[in-house]
Amino acid sequence: MKKRRAQLIGLLILVGIVFLFMEKKDVQVITNSHTFGVFYVEEKDHHIEPGEYMEMWVIGYNGAEKEENREYFKVYIRDANVYNLIEAEETYLFSFSSTGDDRYYLDQVFPENGTQLTGEGR
Repeated sequence: MKKRRAQLIGLLILVGIVFLFMEKKDVQVITNSHTFGVFYVEEKDHHIEPGEYMEMWVIGYNGAEKEENREYFKVYIRDANVYNLIEAEETYLFSFSSTGDDRYYLDQVFPENGTQLTGEGR
């Protein structure tokens, strides 16, 4: 009798553990992304808090849109090397996205002549 009770308790514990690991978390991440073939970089700027953080961004718009439909985007850039390659008053193929917050972050950038702005190192 004690052996059966111990087996039953062990089985219930095992089933409970299986259900804990199988529990699904309903987390939805909404990604808002944009890709423009002609993204005109109107302004390029940065902010530095010495010893704390640095933010780099560009402000621009879809150059293929009519002026009355123009929407401006502030796109933050995480990599200083990429930031240094982007020039104000130039057009690029831009791809950027946002995951829930109000900030857009650069995913990919290509200059208008089609070469990708990346480096291979040594």
